[in-house]
Amino acid sequence: MSKSDFTPRSLKRSVLLVDDEAIARHRLRQLLQPYHAQIEIIGEASNGDEAQQQIERWRPDVVFLDIEMPGKSGLQVVKELQFQPLIIFVTAYEQYAIKAFEENSLDYLLKPVEPERLARTIQRLFERQQPNPLSPAQLQALLEQLQPVKELKVIPVKTGEQIILVPVKEIVFLEAKDKYVTVHLVKKKYLLDQPLSYLEERLPADFIRVQRAYLINQNHIQEIRKYFNGGFVFTMADAAATTIKSGSTYQGELKRLFEI
Repeated sequence: MSKSDFTPRSLKRSVLLVDDEAIARHRLRQLLQPYHAQIEIIGEASNGDEAQQQIERWRPDVVFLDIEMPGKSGLQVVKELQFQPLIIFVTAYEQYAIKAFEENSLDYLLKPVEPERLARTIQRLFERQQPNPLSPAQLQALLEQLQPVKELKVIPVKTGEQIILVPVKEIVFLEAKDKYVTVHLVKKKYLLDQPLSYLEERLPADFIRVQRAYLINQNHIQEIRKYFNGGFVFTMADAAATTIKSGSTYQGELKRLFEI
């Protein structure tokens, strides 16, 4: 698509570039140069605080915003804005997120930005009658869904006045009871006050839910036996050789996972 393949429906748009890397800002400025008749770059920002200040002061029509920056991220900037310009995220997220942004009337560019993809973005700027049709609350809900969940490598456990960092690979299984979760290692166990659902979202894929109260590490399964009514019994490789029965809700997924 060439720069002349569309006719602007409104006047020139003011643009702010936000990225903590000077090289990235320079490259984007160069890529936008052919569109000088349609857009005007009014400034740059190298961090979240600076971006927020410039957006509130200059009220640009469009902000090309990096998501992952030291300190205040691009997502935090959007969350705290009083004035809401059209946000175009420029970052290195996975492809699935792009579709979610585009379907919600936002735009999204992967680094390194490709000229052809940028051309489609510029076209959308002038096809849009209004800036973000999403309300701030809707926008924030979408952004929170797209934030990457960091995978836990260790779990901090408080014992008395000490905090022990337990490597997740050493965890045999986790057991929820009352308001606590017990972390079972081969010979030790610790109590946590975090919900099992919270841990499940952040542990590696090796951890699987076999019933409502148990999350097991499949690398520490000693034996699997078929049980009554299509269920399974897992014998874990801890010192007590703990046996855990699967819940009916999880049986289909367990059959698929273990091909049994």
